[in-house]
Amino acid sequence: MLPRISTFAILLLCTPALAAPPPLSLGDAKALAKKNSPTLQIAKENLYQAELIIDKAWVMVKPQVNATGTYTHYNTAMELAMPDFASFSMDEEACGPLWDPEVGFCFTDYSKRTIQKQDSFGFVATISQPIFLAQAISTIKNAYNSYDLAQINTENAEECLLHSVEVAYYGALATRKFLEIARHAVEIRQEHLKVAQAKFEVGETPKITVLRAEIDVNQSEQDVKRAENSLALAKEAIRLLIGHYQDFSLVPPEPPKRPAETLQAYIQKALQQRRDLTSAKLELAIAEQLKNDAWYRFLPQLVATGMYRLSDVKGFTDRYDQWQIGLALSVPLYDGGLRYAYLKEAKSKIREAAIKIEETEKVIASEIRQLWLKMEMAEANLIKSRRSVELAKEQVDLAKAAFEAGTSTNLEVLDANSIQFISEINETSEELNLHLAILKLDKAVKMFNPAGALSSMGASPAGATVSAPAAPATSSMSTGGMPGM
Repeated sequence: MLPRISTFAILLLCTPALAAPPPLSLGDAKALAKKNSPTLQIAKENLYQAELIIDKAWVMVKPQVNATGTYTHYNTAMELAMPDFASFSMDEEACGPLWDPEVGFCFTDYSKRTIQKQDSFGFVATISQPIFLAQAISTIKNAYNSYDLAQINTENAEECLLHSVEVAYYGALATRKFLEIARHAVEIRQEHLKVAQAKFEVGETPKITVLRAEIDVNQSEQDVKRAENSLALAKEAIRLLIGHYQDFSLVPPEPPKRPAETLQAYIQKALQQRRDLTSAKLELAIAEQLKNDAWYRFLPQLVATGMYRLSDVKGFTDRYDQWQIGLALSVPLYDGGLRYAYLKEAKSKIREAAIKIEETEKVIASEIRQLWLKMEMAEANLIKSRRSVELAKEQVDLAKAAFEAGTSTNLEVLDANSIQFISEINETSEELNLHLAILKLDKAVKMFNPAGALSSMGASPAGATVSAPAAPATSSMSTGGMPGM
């Protein structure tokens, strides 16, 4: 007889094991962000629109051709009696009733000529070609400068987006490390709880020792839950940036390396490559073209024109069509002082652009120095935090051994465990700060934040701030600063 198997067991056997989420490397995350980011797509559309401005500017020097067809219904037709000049006569008898002695001649033969039909059709084509239009020079040059500005902003928006992905990704890795530390802290506290229970059972410690150890385990488990939630939030921030809403696992990238150049070399590189400084110089070029444009307004304009007309009546010319060509010279004499106002405005914009270039250079140098100092500070803090972890682990080992030997109290073990947990959290935070400081310093050579100086944590181009994850607060910390009390 076959053994009976429950339905639940059958379902359990037939259900495949839950597969781990697919890995998502930092490079893959950047590629998805470039593909899916609406902010970057909008920037590319703005670049395309700036390219069309160039086409619009060239229209000023290209021919303009227009064609118009007309239909008109009049209340009546217009006809004239046109004499036949071959019938000219000065004979009174030949003229008959047409004779007028004061005139002395007449035409004996007339024909009707239609000047305007009651239902009239017509066609007119015109062409104009600028020959000399000085303002077109400055307009076309500024169109190209505007395109260069849009291209710089597009490149910068893309780099800001990728930097935000880096910040969010490294932050998620740090949050995952927080989770690992919190889980390890639970294991340490559970081991201490077992020791406390064993000592209580043999009468070496009071019941309160077991209760305090059990409370400490419970609080550590709460830290794990908080870290799990923080990791889920960090992943959600990445999904929002890259437009990829499936679950994924993190793949630690190669840690960013400290720059090999000196601080001064980094400042000089930034002054050569920073996009905001390049934009400021382009704005100066645009202002100078505006000054030229103001001067061009004093010059005449020469335009060639042409026209071809076709109608359904011959009129007086005895032709259905007519054409004409010509030149139009326009000389500006007086415009109420508008050209002088344009000239003064352009000179003011040139001075403004020059001041902006000088100020941007100072800001860039200061920003690089600040980021360099933040990197050095993060390096020093990481060295100190790693030493603190080593000392905390040694303290935990000594406290555990002393407690098992009965030469120390339960509170000393709890304090040591909490100090180790906090030291490991601080080490992870300082490591993250160093990585982000190096990344930001490297990006600051070219990248700038259009909305202002980027913080050391970076900013999302979509407007949402992306910051390093906060270390999970341990509820085993007392208000007096002594963990585990």
